[in-house]
Amino acid sequence: MLKDQERSLKEIESQKERIQSVKDDDTKDDHDVRKQEEVLAEYVAGQEDENDRLLQFYEKLCETMDTAEEEETFAAEVEVTEEWTAAKKARGTAMAKLEALGKLSD
Repeated sequence: MLKDQERSLKEIESQKERIQSVKDDDTKDDHDVRKQEEVLAEYVAGQEDENDRLLQFYEKLCETMDTAEEEETFAAEVEVTEEWTAAKKARGTAMAKLEALGKLSD
């Protein structure tokens, strides 16, 4: 999910550059610019959807991790696994991203 978001940001930046290139090209008209701007709008709308899905995944991950921590066997069986370490890293990364987007309340 986070990789998708990074890719989307690159696509948006690339599309902005493409729009400027079309504007600078004397052989292109306003219709060409509008079409490229429509593509940019689709990328931006897709990014909003990705942000919303990231929030949903983050909330589910937090809920699952909290439940796991309550189990009696957590320390012995779960906390020491690579999956748990990866989950903690993903949770931290997602939290930072969501905070930067203003999607998490304090």
